[in-house]
Amino acid sequence: MDDLLVKHLTGEATEAEMLQVEQWLADDEANKHYFEHFKLIWEESVQLASVTAVDEHAAWQRFQNRVQEGSFETQKTARVWSMNAPLMRAAIVTGLIIGIAVLMYFLFQNNPGNVIRMATIQAADAVTADSLPDGSIVTLNKHSQISFPEKFPGKKRSLQLNGEAFFNVKPNKEKPFEVHTNNVTITVVGTSFNVRSRGDTTEIIVETGVVKVATEKQTVVLTAGQKALTSLNQTILQKEANTDQLYNYYRSKKFVCDETPLWKLVEKLNEAYNVQIVFGNDALASLPLTTTFDNEPLDEILNIIKSTFNISVTKEKGKIILR
Repeated sequence: MDDLLVKHLTGEATEAEMLQVEQWLADDEANKHYFEHFKLIWEESVQLASVTAVDEHAAWQRFQNRVQEGSFETQKTARVWSMNAPLMRAAIVTGLIIGIAVLMYFLFQNNPGNVIRMATIQAADAVTADSLPDGSIVTLNKHSQISFPEKFPGKKRSLQLNGEAFFNVKPNKEKPFEVHTNNVTITVVGTSFNVRSRGDTTEIIVETGVVKVATEKQTVVLTAGQKALTSLNQTILQKEANTDQLYNYYRSKKFVCDETPLWKLVEKLNEAYNVQIVFGNDALASLPLTTTFDNEPLDEILNIIKSTFNISVTKEKGKIILR
């Protein structure tokens, strides 16, 4: 599968191989996460290739000799380089894979200090804030994770996101900051923005500055107060104004509603309190609410919703039902 992923990334895969990769990605969420990590390492290696000078012919000969001797061991953290001879021959035609393979052999075997070492920040059942190698600050919502190099090489600061995070990026015009998630690449220089990638849907909300959001077929530029939406099933980016501040709840501990449809608040309450609130009456979902809940207990929030709209709130079989 690693060989197929490399061919997919370099555009060398046949239609049948592309379908095989797509099916593999659809089979398991873990496969999707592996591919995203795989793609990040690949892109960082391309960046290294553009800034590192090596004797390619000599390194390539040493690489071939080691493969023939059967002593070239692939580390789990570098599975991207476990490519067989036929794939390498195909790579020679394109010129890209061979250059990167030579470079990585050289780096891993002859100059360990230049190996790309990956780091991970993970938020399990609590919101987590941490700093990145460039001084940028990231706040991860629960059940979210980012992977990134311990030191950003090349001309970009790239990382992979699974879940939701808020980024406060340290400005550096010479080295743009990139977030990869699902089928989206988000590029900034220095700004703050929120990225939510749950399931097949990705949402980007800009708080300050300017953000470029790109899929394979479209690129949009967002400014403060704007957002973009897309999904794995489409390559079209929906650009629109952001009309509420609910996205910020996991950082501010506040649920700020300003003529906000009740279903949006319920969605965030379910995440924050790990509950299942549902509508027993669909007409309630669109009711507008204007108020702010400041780190209040769920029961108190529900009581205010109950009295505001004169509805009932009942608990049945693990669910909270609004009628």
